[in-house]
Amino acid sequence: MSMRTAFMRTSDVAEFFGISETTFYQKRPALEAEGFPPPDPVLKRYLREDVEAWVRGRRRVPDPDSVQIEGGADIDFSAL
Repeated sequence: MSMRTAFMRTSDVAEFFGISETTFYQKRPALEAEGFPPPDPVLKRYLREDVEAWVRGRRRVPDPDSVQIEGGADIDFSAL
C-alpha cells in the first residue's frame, strides 16, 4: 500500500499539473497571483491538501449532485 505524502516537492507539483518543472517555475508567479499557495517556509515544500484545494477551487463546472434547476428542486443523479 502506497502512502501519499503530506508535502510535495516542486517536481511533484509540476507532475500533478502535467507540466515540466521548468514550465512550473516559469508559471509560478502567475499561479501565485491567482492564489496558488506558496511552499511551506520551513520545509520548502508544498502542502498537498492546499495544492489540491486550490485546484478544486478553480473548477467551473459543478458536480452533478449539486446541479439545480432555476426555480426548481435539486436533481438526484444518483437515482439514474
